Amino acid sequence: MQTMTSKKAERSEKKKKKLAALANLVKLNDKDRESTSSIAASNTQSDSDSSDEKNKAKKSKVSEDKHEDEPKTKKIKLTNEDDSQSNDSSSTNDDGSEAKKLNLTQEQYVQLKKELKERKRELENVPKFRLRPAGYSASLEVPQESRTPIFLTDVQHLLMSALIGKKSPCSPDRWCYLEKPLRLSHTLILVLDGVSLYHYLSNEDKFIETKKIFESKLEVVLPVRGENHIIQDLATAPLTNVQTEELIAKYGSLEAAIEMTKDPTLLVKSMFPIDPEEEATTEEGIEIPKQDKYPRTKLLLSALQMVDEGYPVPLRGELKSRFNQYVFTKDKYAPVTPNSPMFGVDCEMCRTTTGQNELTRISIVNEQYETVYETLVMPTNKIVDYLTKYSGITPELMATVTKNLREVQKEVRALLPADAILVGQSLNSDLHAMKMLHPYVIDTSVIFNITGNRKRKSKLQTLAMTFLDQMIQEKAGGHDSVEDSLASIRLVQLKLKHSLDFGDEILYQKRRVNEIIRLATADSIKNNLFGQVSTRDKRTAIINTGPMHPGVKEICDKATANDKLKSILCIETENNKESVKKTREIALEHALTITNLSVEPEKFQLDRIDGTVSKIDKWISKLWKTVAHNGLFLVLFGGAEDSPSGLLQVAIKRNEADVAEAVPITV
Repeated sequence: MQTMTSKKAERSEKKKKKLAALANLVKLNDKDRESTSSIAASNTQSDSDSSDEKNKAKKSKVSEDKHEDEPKTKKIKLTNEDDSQSNDSSSTNDDGSEAKKLNLTQEQYVQLKKELKERKRELENVPKFRLRPAGYSASLEVPQESRTPIFLTDVQHLLMSALIGKKSPCSPDRWCYLEKPLRLSHTLILVLDGVSLYHYLSNEDKFIETKKIFESKLEVVLPVRGENHIIQDLATAPLTNVQTEELIAKYGSLEAAIEMTKDPTLLVKSMFPIDPEEEATTEEGIEIPKQDKYPRTKLLLSALQMVDEGYPVPLRGELKSRFNQYVFTKDKYAPVTPNSPMFGVDCEMCRTTTGQNELTRISIVNEQYETVYETLVMPTNKIVDYLTKYSGITPELMATVTKNLREVQKEVRALLPADAILVGQSLNSDLHAMKMLHPYVIDTSVIFNITGNRKRKSKLQTLAMTFLDQMIQEKAGGHDSVEDSLASIRLVQLKLKHSLDFGDEILYQKRRVNEIIRLATADSIKNNLFGQVSTRDKRTAIINTGPMHPGVKEICDKATANDKLKSILCIETENNKESVKKTREIALEHALTITNLSVEPEKFQLDRIDGTVSKIDKWISKLWKTVAHNGLFLVLFGGAEDSPSGLLQVAIKRNEADVAEAVPITV
């Protein structure tokens, strides 16, 4: 056997000492956690009533059933025969006691290294929730004037990801990370209808237990009250196998089905001044234009997409202050319908002394390819670069122009009808140049995708050549805004004559994949929204105080009528107390539990508000005690008549022993 050199032996000895010290630290941390757990357990036991004890026993049984296939965390046993001889190497702990460094044999070193790696792997294999920048910007930690809320759609995406992980067609990655979602034991969401963000902020000191549970608190934009029920919007995520197969067969992919069946204007209505007195009939009662195969409203950008694509929107916080100089295209808007007129818009800009591009030309065309508005505009600031190669603007063209931006805004406001749909390529840039806000937009750079990557967008010139067989932007003198706006209108009209996935490589490929799956599994398709039903329990419970909202009831009735597995359980209770009690009884039996409690406005009168807040805090605390280890718990304040802003709070339940982060191994 070759003898190790002195340097190798020295390095090997250092590795052993480092690993031994690490193991000793882990052991001490475990003792600290055990001590903390014992104290917490004794306190909990003294405070809990008989019903809590029953729920705790039930939770323990369910947790064992759900995780019986998961590896148990191994306890690291340190044995050291030479410990008594290592008096020359010792260190002092915080309590003043001396902890001797351990000297390891080669066999002990290998074994300990293996056990620590296994421990790290187990600690890393737990679900985690944390915010991305878009989520943090909605956090209550951010001042109100700088806060940008998330949307109810974001909450739905989190629930869907929690149910089926990466197979979900809607990911919450826009605003948060949900790591290891399939390791979640279950998900419970409590919706408090009638309770708003204002109620929380003005009584924050009274939410004693709630503040202990949640670190993530975010402002949420909610739909206009009365449009739909919050539970209805959240409950549309869980679908039965039969429903999923029907949607895929009809629309080509589940993602396309979701795009087709959602109302993209739902949250837009809460941000723009849409006249409620002019509410249109439902889309089912409106005949679409003969040349369209589906409603054009399905191509509209949602509020979430408008924010993501950089459109000017009148949201609260930082976005509102950023666009406070912008004007609405109308004082009041009419509800958009499948017959609402479309107008193609394109603008040209020049660089000014501000270093920014300012509007110098605007063209608007209608669906009959007529130019209904065309003008040059003199920027507020002096032009320093005409960008002629792209804009087609020259000093000669601008020599006699006197019309300014304010005049253009006034004329556009007078021209457009109250339900106009604006169409354009990356229309956000045009609206910024116009310094105007509009609720109904179709963006050809979003609805067409030939790259297979949502982040890589094709130029209008490429789209026109590919789908219209038309050469545009070929003039030596620069772009023609009329030509570009016409190309956008024609592209949208072409898509409306085909299908939602026409011109969208991502949706098209999903259609092809689903066709192959259907052929391979002729008997049935596994439900993408419930995941592997055969291997994981994906049952859903919806618990509501009082009669279910008609929209929610319709979802439940359709689901239970076609669902042989009885995946969705709908329960109506007489009062909030009964709803909380029922939730505690069945939450651990379902992968997703949605509970809706209703709080009347009079409960927040000055002489009753303290008791109301205390009761809400108690409900949240009781349900948190019901949540099992690795369970996801969300509380959504659903807004009130006088305060529509909502509040989302998110937490994952942890056992005390699993709270510490995995310790990095350096050997």
